[in-house]
Amino acid sequence: MANGAVAVDPVVARIRRTLVPVLGGLWLLDSFLQMQPGMFTMDMISTIMQPTLQGQPAWLAHLIAWSIRWVSPHVGWWNWGFAGIQFVIAFLLLSGRPRAVRAGLVVSVVWGLLVWVFGEGLGGILTGSATMLTGAPGSVVLYVWLGLVLLLPDARWSWSAPYTWVRDGAAALWLLAAAAQATGGYWTGLALSSVFQSNASMQPAWLAGLIAPVVALAAHAPVLLNALIIAVMTAVGLFTLGPLARPWAFWLGWAFLAGVWVFGQGFGMILTGMGTDPNAAPLWALLMWPGYLHAVARAPARTARSLSAAARSA
Repeated sequence: MANGAVAVDPVVARIRRTLVPVLGGLWLLDSFLQMQPGMFTMDMISTIMQPTLQGQPAWLAHLIAWSIRWVSPHVGWWNWGFAGIQFVIAFLLLSGRPRAVRAGLVVSVVWGLLVWVFGEGLGGILTGSATMLTGAPGSVVLYVWLGLVLLLPDARWSWSAPYTWVRDGAAALWLLAAAAQATGGYWTGLALSSVFQSNASMQPAWLAGLIAPVVALAAHAPVLLNALIIAVMTAVGLFTLGPLARPWAFWLGWAFLAGVWVFGQGFGMILTGMGTDPNAAPLWALLMWPGYLHAVARAPARTARSLSAAARSA
């Protein structure tokens, strides 16, 4: 091209056009959720921050306890600050101006890392019982992941390599989730059913009733259900990864995430008045978008190669 300009891959351009406003919309939603009445009371401490202490290593528990001591005396003022930062991030991302969008992404990465440590306790990944069913590795670190991906220059979005973390990072996350589910102690009825029961216990009656059959299934057939969950996670991970990627695997993953969002995460607890974000499932779905568009773009070429090979062998 003229002046040495590099053509932008249309797939990359489409991904950016999709992810930036959606990410901005999620931050805007989070800012409004942060302004719910309960967030200005000690309920935010007892319901959101203190539970993250459970099962943490001593050093991380110390950091979380320190943040609780800072926030507790003036929880209302701190909460206005939390909501304000998220609103600013959303405003910058939704502005459509390249410099503002980049600034919003930088702020979102810094803020997200702080919240991941002090507010989410690293998403529980160091507790030994982390499961993506309830939101591990934490929704806010997925915001960070998306922010870092969108900060990369177009040249780093090359599809030529067999594997690239921009495109295949979500696939790797699925495989890690499968490993965590297999080793997290969820093979007993008590352990697996408690994942869904703890969600149901905080929800409105209609949603709790919807979750109840899954609680019963987990209690009576934990090995079967957990094996099925691991099998789906593994299949999605393998068949959304690099050269193995197939469009159907992404749709399977999105369907599974929809179920997780309802039965394991209760729509991010946003119906309880104490949800600060939609939880990890929607972010996880967004992370799969680059890989899906690449798989769809590759599908015609793969079909043509198959037909050509069949013709040569005929």
